[in-house]
Order: sequence, then structure tokens, then C-alpha cells
Amino acid sequence: MTPVYDANVRLVCFFDGTYLYDLSNEWIAFHDRGNVFATSGRWLGPLQAGTFLDLDGKAVAWLAGSRPTTGMKPAPPMNPKRPLPPKRPLHPRAPLPPSVPLQPGGGWSPLTWNQWMGHEAAAEAARVDAAGLAIEPIAAGNVDAFFAYLGGQLAENGRDGRWFMPMAPTGDGVPAAKRASFQAGFATPVGDPGWRRGWIARDAAGAVAGHVDLRSHAEAFTSHRCQLGMGVRPDLRRLGLASRLLAHANAWAAAQGLKWIDLQVLAVNEPAVALYRREGFLMQGGRPDMFVIDGASLGEIWMARKVSPSR
Repeated sequence: MTPVYDANVRLVCFFDGTYLYDLSNEWIAFHDRGNVFATSGRWLGPLQAGTFLDLDGKAVAWLAGSRPTTGMKPAPPMNPKRPLPPKRPLHPRAPLPPSVPLQPGGGWSPLTWNQWMGHEAAAEAARVDAAGLAIEPIAAGNVDAFFAYLGGQLAENGRDGRWFMPMAPTGDGVPAAKRASFQAGFATPVGDPGWRRGWIARDAAGAVAGHVDLRSHAEAFTSHRCQLGMGVRPDLRRLGLASRLLAHANAWAAAQGLKWIDLQVLAVNEPAVALYRREGFLMQGGRPDMFVIDGASLGEIWMARKVSPSR
């Protein structure tokens, strides 16, 4: 069976030419005459040149070995010839992830794979224009909202094997020590050891949509460099907000005379690695098996990008 990947190069299902199977080997959809339908018969969109499209012709996912593409807004198809439920196949081996593809000409769908499949509601907030979201410094008036948002992010860490922080899973919000570290860094003058500055983006309702922060290195003689941390709320990913936050942080770093932005990212966090590559960060090295959390071995990748005054 052929693996299917979403825009973040995350394996989402397998396709045998007729049936789509999820990662638990359950039948979730079928293909008929160039279109894909849920098991209920609901039309999901076309399958065009190896790319699964939404009802606006935007790419949702793609078959391994193909190149993601987009198309015109499709016309509704004829009623499908519903196949008999298939016998459960042998579970395929987990494939090696492919290279990050070029963005399709018409862009990616705003729908996640689960939203396209109808497993999650498409949040209204996901339809906002990322370019219109306000970005503001983290300060006394909004720090509690920032920590509430960050606690929500941490609650997702480690869920379903998706790790993005070298921390044990927690649903108790931001640990007290981490809160204290952030607040101490915000109060430290830039250039002094331990400084940190951060920014949040707010959606139309005023809720925190994403954040970016820069902080000093712990080592001496590194005042020309800084370290990056960032995140975007799940329902607002793939809309360009991460790029806006990075550009905002880069402009601030340039104004401070900083020369380099460094980061560490977990190797399993393939969407983040792909994002940083697109934004010009280059691999510097890393350490396999750097962390073992709840039995999961997690490697670390180091990346860096020169601060550009023109960004």
C-alpha cells in the first residue's frame, strides 16, 4: 500500500488504489472514478495526480512518490459506486518519511487531514487571515494569557506520540519553575545573562494564537547570538502565522545588533523542522537519543540562521 502524507509530511493513512486505511488499519474512505468518498458516501474531494484535494481544489495530502499539486474548484461528481467493506489487510510497515515537498502552486488547504475526513470540525478561527493578526510584546498585561495558551500547548506534548518539547506530558499548565524562568528573563535587560523577550499574536476574538520568544545563551562570549522558541495554536497552523512571528522576531533581533538566531528542535517534530528549513535555518548538528521521556527516545537537531536586516 502507498503511504499518504499531509502538508507537514506527517503520515496520515495508506492507500491501496481503492481503499484508504488509517494508521490503525481501519477502512476510512474509498476512491471511485477520480474522487474520494468517506465510508458514509460523503464526497471529500478529487484525487488528482497523486494529490488529495478539498472542495476548493486545494491540496490536503499526497501519495508518496508524487508531487503535491492543486486544481480548479471541482464540480460535484456522480453518486459513487460504493464498494463492499474490505477485509482488513496486513498492517504495513512504517515507511521512512519522504523529503519535504515544494508547496503546491495554489497553496495547501486550510483543512487538516482530520478536518477533511470529517473527524474534527473545521474551526472558524482557521479561516482568518494570518497577515491581519496583531502581534504584541509579552508584558505584565498579557503574561497570564500567554501562560494559559502555553499550558494548552504543553498539554498536547507527547499526545499520540507527537513530541515537540523535551518535557514530560502535563495537563497542569506551565510548571512553576518554567513560569519563573520566563518572568525573570523578561525582567532582565537585553545583553545581560538570562535575558528573554517574547511576542504573542492574537486572533480576532483576542485569544492568543501563537508566540515567539528569543533568549540569551548560557555560555559566555555569545552575546551576538540568541535562541528561539515558538509555537502556533493547532487550529491556526499552515496559514503563514509562524512566518510572520519569525519575521517579527528577526526584525527585533536586527535592531538589537544580534547576528545569529539558534534553535533546538526534536528530530521527531518533522513539521517544525520543515518550517525552519523553509525559513532559512540550516542544520548545525544534533544528538540522537538525547532525551528519554516515558520510554520514548527523542533526538535533538540544532539549527541556525543569520539575522537579516531586510526581513
